[in-house]
Amino acid sequence: MNSVKVGIIGCGAIAQHLHAPDYAAAPEAELVAFCDIIKSKAEALAERYAPRAKVFTDYKALLKSGCVDAVSVCLPNILHGPVTIAAAKAGCHVLVEKPMATSLVEAKAMIAAVKKAGKLLMVNQSQRRFPSHRKAKEVLDSGIMGKILHVTAMFGHEGPEYWSPTGKWFFRKKEARFGAMADLGVHKADLIRYLTGKEIVEVSAHYGRLEKKNTDVEDNFVATLKFADGTLGTLASSWTVKGMEANYMILHCANGTLAANLFPGKPLVAQLVKPGCEIEFPMPPPPTNADAGWGIDVGGAFCRAAMGLEAPYCSGEEGMKSLAVILAAEKASDTGRTIKVTV
Repeated sequence: MNSVKVGIIGCGAIAQHLHAPDYAAAPEAELVAFCDIIKSKAEALAERYAPRAKVFTDYKALLKSGCVDAVSVCLPNILHGPVTIAAAKAGCHVLVEKPMATSLVEAKAMIAAVKKAGKLLMVNQSQRRFPSHRKAKEVLDSGIMGKILHVTAMFGHEGPEYWSPTGKWFFRKKEARFGAMADLGVHKADLIRYLTGKEIVEVSAHYGRLEKKNTDVEDNFVATLKFADGTLGTLASSWTVKGMEANYMILHCANGTLAANLFPGKPLVAQLVKPGCEIEFPMPPPPTNADAGWGIDVGGAFCRAAMGLEAPYCSGEEGMKSLAVILAAEKASDTGRTIKVTV
């Protein structure tokens, strides 16, 4: 197999900004189908990225057509599970958006279905692919920072209405299941696990709806974390951050502090104490293809993993562990107790 025939199910903002341009720029991918209940959205992506691709308004029809080897599931959270399972039964590899599911029961069913089909399930925890985070992983694994003692992570912006004006489902619990807690918080829960290589075992948390109107999901969330080795941390997400986006992680270590995306113009900076110095780490050059989405090669990485050329950057099992942190945080806030993270 020289390339993977890919279909995108759900042609909203994340498909427009990331999946479609990424696949179009990846030599390992061939975009052959787009599906959305609003036909014009699917047609617009096809016209821009793959004029010969087929357009569907029903994902079941797309899967039944047999024209794809793999799909990206870019739908409201409540649909991630059933569509992933249907795609697996149709013999497709699946890249599903985060959060991968709305419960651990559902996540386990997704993993089981794809495994039974002998296919690949990847979860698009895309922050693992950001250049600053890939470099941070390299730095931490080198041992130069010493033992990680405390982690602080934050992801916030003005809200999904600014990112996806037509994505009304973000504000409906029946379709989204969570608000900022899983829309943004699960990104950092996963990134914390990825960068530290440590598992979170206990969570205390609070969430609330402080500003957004006409919604039944939270717009702010904060949690305290305890890791298996005793490391501590904080995790926060917000849909009410004004003036600038907050999307950073700080790792306080025995030999200094490593900050990712904290300082403008400095994606990754280390302040060391032995020897006392500051290191500003260089990032890889931006992609030469100006239309290649965010330049993080999500589509190409998924296709290469489906072809057996590299390991998946976030397997279904990994995605489920990060979801478990958010589910524990929700329970902690609801009960006012510290909750153990279980998978």
